[in-house]
Amino acid sequence: MRKTFLTIVCTLCISIIFAQTITFPGGSPNFCPGGQTVLTAANPPTGTIQWRFATNYSGPYSNIGTGLSTLNVNTVGFYTVFVSGTPITRYDTIQVALHPLPTASFTSNPTGQCGTTRVNFNNTSTGGATYSWNFGDPNSGANNTSTATNPTHRFVGVPGNVTQTFTVSLTTTSANGCVATTTRSVTTTQLPDATLGGPGYGIYDNKKFFKKCNSAASDIFEFFNSSTTQATNTNYQIIWGDGSPDYNSPTFPPPPFTISHTYPVGTTIMKFIVTGLNGCRDTTDYYIFLGTNPSVGLENPGNTSICSGSALTFPITGTASHPPGTTYTVTFNDGTPGLNLPYPAPTSITHTFNTTSCGTTSSIYANSFSATLQASNPCASSSAIVVPIYVSQKAIPTFDISANDTVCTTNNVVFTNTTGANSDVSNGSCTPGKFVWKITPATGWTIVTGTLGNNFNSSNTNFWITGTNDLTINFNTPGNYAIKLITGNATCLTDSLTQNVCVSAPPIAGFDLSSTEGCAPMTVNTTNTSPAAFCGDNNYIWEVMYVAAPGCLPATANFIYLNGTNANSTNPQFQFLNPGTYTISLTTLTPGKTCTSTVFTRTILVKDKPNVTLQAFTA
Repeated sequence: MRKTFLTIVCTLCISIIFAQTITFPGGSPNFCPGGQTVLTAANPPTGTIQWRFATNYSGPYSNIGTGLSTLNVNTVGFYTVFVSGTPITRYDTIQVALHPLPTASFTSNPTGQCGTTRVNFNNTSTGGATYSWNFGDPNSGANNTSTATNPTHRFVGVPGNVTQTFTVSLTTTSANGCVATTTRSVTTTQLPDATLGGPGYGIYDNKKFFKKCNSAASDIFEFFNSSTTQATNTNYQIIWGDGSPDYNSPTFPPPPFTISHTYPVGTTIMKFIVTGLNGCRDTTDYYIFLGTNPSVGLENPGNTSICSGSALTFPITGTASHPPGTTYTVTFNDGTPGLNLPYPAPTSITHTFNTTSCGTTSSIYANSFSATLQASNPCASSSAIVVPIYVSQKAIPTFDISANDTVCTTNNVVFTNTTGANSDVSNGSCTPGKFVWKITPATGWTIVTGTLGNNFNSSNTNFWITGTNDLTINFNTPGNYAIKLITGNATCLTDSLTQNVCVSAPPIAGFDLSSTEGCAPMTVNTTNTSPAAFCGDNNYIWEVMYVAAPGCLPATANFIYLNGTNANSTNPQFQFLNPGTYTISLTTLTPGKTCTSTVFTRTILVKDKPNVTLQAFTA
């Protein structure tokens, strides 16, 4: 709410007017409960600044600050700033209130179930724009938080045989930034610990692996019970994953609590399932790998000095003996994403290089790309590389024309080479490509600035003399001209772009009139005698100027175009309604309107009709 009033203090001749402005952060002067806002006297004129406050619109107001252009506010009410000056004191008043506070509340499905069961949360908050959840379950890692409105969560906690309680918090934030938080307890039944240990255990590709690295067709893997809840576990089940009958027993083998199983070459997924005294079950997936370090080869396809847009095929070798579970990654450092290949590896990989290698260093080779193949399995990784790969950039010729494609002989026309990258990469050296201009026919024009260059009618750009990026031409003879830009470099084929320009002589305006004198209303037909343009139809602009006849009313021009003609017609038809002197002018423009003639004029005299008065006589 703002006040608007005018007070005149006669003794000082000072006016108090609503001409100041109070600004504030965001879209509102209001603040959240427990917070504050900042009011600013925006661009105050020179003078003393005085802030006043009142809880009600009608006052009373009290002084709360002097000389400060900004005011920190944490109380609701009405704030007025006065900026005193002579002869005017400016002011503004603004109401500051509280943003509504959101609520934070939620419910969840019945608790006490085993930790393998996901808990559903129903958000019953009001006024929220965003939500932030913390499930109080750090053992769940990145899954311990959520920004979903109604999330679900599987509580991990710690292994055991009793219940465990988690404190779940929800923070609700409104669109205005106000925050509300609530917490609730969620209780679940602990899960038993389904952990195995044994030789060759480790983490690979974020998975739990038991590995043996040898060339045997099969081998025995040993596993021992590492469950921390062995004292209360009631059953163990192992699904071997190779089709063998499951191990299913209320006990693990006696000390050293080890069980063994023979696995073939490759990767097999084994499941270890443990049941606790409370009836809850937990499962852990283990990956069993038997194989060797995967040697790999990536062969050079030959002719690795290419032009952009070209493809190379790289033979892949040495993968026949790789065990299942080996993965392959191919990387080209030309800005394209890496490619993951499944087992078994293909015999070759084809890649298209679309950008120049100019500016890229691979290994010790400047201005080159590389191709890398990496083979990986839990035993180790190996890689092969092909380098250098030299890619020159094939230029796509483009150029701009400063005028339309129709001009006249009085114009200078600028052609600007806008071709993108045109680089040649040879033996690690990066050199700019070349370009030349050609204009056909070879006569009827002169070069104002720049040079055409010369390709000597050879496709070998080593012989070329490159032209200038900007070429200014004056076409002194009407006609059609073809402007060609030819680009190329030593590695890539040449390419060209041709654009046409039509040139006309400067336009000449002229016309005849069917009549130059007559009585109003007077109809006049025009016959346009402007010479035709070489490049199409001329454009025309007709104008009429008027001088009223002495003593005639109305003293304003009054004419119309007849039969659908207008100010841009070739042969317009006029009707002049008021007496006076009319000057018709014609300006002729070439197609494209790049050249304009001098103005040609003709004058028409329109007379008023005579008035005859008869006077009666009596004998």
